[in-house]
Amino acid sequence: MTEAAPARRKTRRTLLIILAEFILVGLIMWFTLTSTEPLLPEPLAPTAEQVGAGRDAYRQLRDAKGNSGGNAVSLGAEQLDGLGALASHGFRPDRLRLSIEGQQFRAQASHRLPLNRWLNVTIAAEAPSAKFPRTHLTIGALTLPPVLSRWALELGRWVIDRRHEGVPPLDQVIRNFAVKDGKVTALVSLPSKTGLVDQMAGVVSEQSIDGTQVARIYCTLAQLQKAEPSKIFADQVHRAFSLDRAGSTPVDFNRSAFVALGMLLVDERVGDFAGTARDEIRRCRIPTVYTSIHDRFDWTAHWALSAAIAVGAGVQLSEAVGEWKELSDSLSRQSRFSVGDPSGFSMADLAADRAGFLTARAAVDPASAGRIAQLLTQATPEQLLPSQLVRREDGLTNAEFVKRYGGVDDPRFKARVSEIDEALAKTGLR
Repeated sequence: MTEAAPARRKTRRTLLIILAEFILVGLIMWFTLTSTEPLLPEPLAPTAEQVGAGRDAYRQLRDAKGNSGGNAVSLGAEQLDGLGALASHGFRPDRLRLSIEGQQFRAQASHRLPLNRWLNVTIAAEAPSAKFPRTHLTIGALTLPPVLSRWALELGRWVIDRRHEGVPPLDQVIRNFAVKDGKVTALVSLPSKTGLVDQMAGVVSEQSIDGTQVARIYCTLAQLQKAEPSKIFADQVHRAFSLDRAGSTPVDFNRSAFVALGMLLVDERVGDFAGTARDEIRRCRIPTVYTSIHDRFDWTAHWALSAAIAVGAGVQLSEAVGEWKELSDSLSRQSRFSVGDPSGFSMADLAADRAGFLTARAAVDPASAGRIAQLLTQATPEQLLPSQLVRREDGLTNAEFVKRYGGVDDPRFKARVSEIDEALAKTGLR
C-alpha cells in the first residue's frame, strides 16, 4: 500500500505534465494560427456590375458540376472581384478576396472566430500547371512550404469527401491551370451530387433539414395537385402547412415544408438544402407548378425561394440573394454581364423576397413556430404579400437606382426597406 502510493502520485504527476503540455501546444497554435484583426478590411456592399460579374463566375463553376472531363473556366479581374464581393456580402462578417498577382492566383479569406479572434488564410497558386497548381498556404502567422500546403489541401479534400462522397482528387478538380492576359483559366471538375456548389451556403445553416420529410411533403403536395390542380399560391401554402407533422417539432416541420414548397413551385434543385430530398422524389416528381399572387407569377417564386434559402442557409444570405437579383436586373443591356433583357430593379420583387424570408424566419423561431404554421394553413394573399407593397417602384435602371437610393448599404435604401418591413409586420405572419 505504502509503496503503491508514491507510484500513483508519480503517474498522476506525469499525466498532469502531459496535459499541461497539450494545453500549452494548443494555446501556441491558437495564437499562431489566429489573429486579433481580419486580414481583409470590411468591404462595401456589391454594386450591380459586381453582382453581374460574380454571377457569371458562379455560372461557370456551376457548369463544372458533374463534368468529369472538366469545364473550361475563365475568370478575369472583374469576375474574381465580383465573386469575392458576393461571398463577403452574403456571409458577412467573413470576407473573401480573389485576385491575380503576376503569374499567381491569390485567394485571401478572413473568418471570424469566438473570443474576438480571426482566422486569416491566404492561398497563392502558381501558374502554369498541367495538374493542380503548386500552392503556398498561409494560416495566420504560419506559412507552409508547397509540399505541406499540398498535404493540408489534400486533408481538406479528404474531410469533405467523408461528408460528401465522390469528391475527385485535386489533380482532377483543377487541370491546365494558367494565368495569362489578366485571366485565370483552368479545366474544373466538381462532383455532381455533393451539392458543393449549390449548397455552399448550407455551411451556415444552424440545423440540418430532413430530406426524407421534405420528400414526403413534396410527394403529398404533388398528389394533391394532381387530384385538384391549383395555380393559386395561397392554396399551395395552405396545403403544405396543413399536413400531418409525423411526430416532428414545429420548427423541423416548417423547415421541411418551406424547402418542399420551393421544390414544387420554383425548382427541384431547392431540395439540395435537404440532402437526399431530390433523389427521394423520383417516384412522385411532377413538373414545376407555377402559381400566382395578385395576378403575378413571379412574386410567388420570389417568396417561395427566399423562404427556402432562409431555412436552408440563413436569413442573411436569403436577404442578400434578393438584393443581388434586383441589382442584376438593373444592369444596362450594354453591360457585358447583363443576361437576357434586364427588367430593372423592382421594389415590388424585393417586397416579395422579404415577405418570404421574414415569414420563414418567424416560422423557425421556436417561440413562434407553432403559431405561424397555424396561420399559414389559412393565410390570405394579403397576409402573404400585402397588395400595397406591389405598387412600388418597378423597372429602375442601375443609374436610376443609384441616383435614388445610392446602394444597398445606403441609408435611403435601408429606410425604404424599413417601410416594407413595417407593412409586413402588420400582416400577423411575423
